[in-house]
Amino acid sequence: MKSTRLTYDPEGDILYITFGQSTPATGYQLSDQILLRVNPQTQQAAGLMLSNFSIHLQENYDLPLPGLNEEPETKAHLLHILQTAPVNHFLQLTEDQQDVSARLRHPTLQEALVG
Repeated sequence: MKSTRLTYDPEGDILYITFGQSTPATGYQLSDQILLRVNPQTQQAAGLMLSNFSIHLQENYDLPLPGLNEEPETKAHLLHILQTAPVNHFLQLTEDQQDVSARLRHPTLQEALVG
């Protein structure tokens, strides 16, 4: 079971979520608010970076993820990562015919830290 580390930067209003040990990762800019980090060796989520976190925490709305469409060769794999633990403890996806959006979830402390 991976541990999860949450680090908040109040000056930048950014929440950094690290799954397991910090490791070099490939970043996928899913939107201007969400960056998904993927370990290139294991192809599993290494972390998330959520910009404007306090706004998303107060106003729960869907964020379009246009970055998924910019990565057609990896879209299916990225969707799989986003829809499984531990990422799905923090983001809830909504899909329509062509677009995908995410809503920030409010996990319990146990859900957030255990992953």
